Amino acid sequence: MLSKILKIKIIKFKLFYKYVIIIFKLFLFKYFINNINKHPYNSYDYFNNKKYNNVIKQNIFNSIYKEIGINITNINFLFFKGSSRLGNFFVSINNAIIFCELLGCKKLIIEKNNIIFINHTIFHPKYNFTVEQNQEISNCSDNNCIILNNWFFFHLDFKYIGNINRLYILKKEILKNLPNVKSHIDDLYIYIRSGDIFGSIKESISTYAQPPLCFYQNILNNFKFRCSYLISEDKLNPVIQNLLNEYSFLKYKKNNLKYDVAYLANSFNIVSAKSSLLISIIKLNDKLKFLWEYELYKLSEKYLHLHYSVYTFSYNYMIYKMEPSSSYKKLLDPWVNSKEQREIMIKEKCNNYFSIIEPRF
Repeated sequence: MLSKILKIKIIKFKLFYKYVIIIFKLFLFKYFINNINKHPYNSYDYFNNKKYNNVIKQNIFNSIYKEIGINITNINFLFFKGSSRLGNFFVSINNAIIFCELLGCKKLIIEKNNIIFINHTIFHPKYNFTVEQNQEISNCSDNNCIILNNWFFFHLDFKYIGNINRLYILKKEILKNLPNVKSHIDDLYIYIRSGDIFGSIKESISTYAQPPLCFYQNILNNFKFRCSYLISEDKLNPVIQNLLNEYSFLKYKKNNLKYDVAYLANSFNIVSAKSSLLISIIKLNDKLKFLWEYELYKLSEKYLHLHYSVYTFSYNYMIYKMEPSSSYKKLLDPWVNSKEQREIMIKEKCNNYFSIIEPRF
């Protein structure tokens, strides 16, 4: 009798073991299917491995050859011409530094005409090269130097270079050249994107739809501040004049670009917009405590770091995030700056509450 019971238990154990193996294999198969199409660089260990860095080097070499028809084998001097808006230009400089790290450049020279925040030579301590500005870019006649015109911003491989933000190499120099402005811990700075995307339709950017008026009303009606300031390039965005008419305490700061950057880089409380400029400025801001976002096109903490890495950086500020309604997203995608879209920005009703994202250290 005992032997029969033992045999039954052994059979049950074998069946259980068999089922466990089957489930484990199914799990592995599902994991493989889910990850087979992911980018091969999507691993931090990838960038600590010399072999993999060489793969990235070769990809960049190939891309340069397609771009300008030069087969680069070695680069000592990199000349970078920048003609984009400032936010994209910060990202481009960041990517250019990564480029020099990978390829062993001795010097990165940036055209002066678009660098209003860098006045002195910056030494990169880890990779032993300098970042300099120059009035004009010289001609390159050999494989030891290369001129690229605003190319770095668009290269896919740069955002797969691990969890490091090279913008910090420029941080001290950038902050040193900003105007000296004072900020109060209870002041709010509302950054509203305007400018070219509210100009002619030809100048509009299809993924640059902006938050509606009700988003800002929700903040000003439910959060109390000592002073509230509105920062924008101009008043083309239709929500701006509506806010100024409704809230007499709201102060419109019409500054030059340097002062705008200075205030946002030193603010404790910021209302964000879809803007690569703000993405870069937040990287320079060590004072930030609270950030309000309208998550249109993933304007969450993930988007704030998108141009610098596929990895999420740590941050020490609280995020109040509002999700747009499905109708608002549908009607403003793509953004073409039509009269109907501008009217929707004013008429939209924000029925969603803010969700809170805790600091990530």
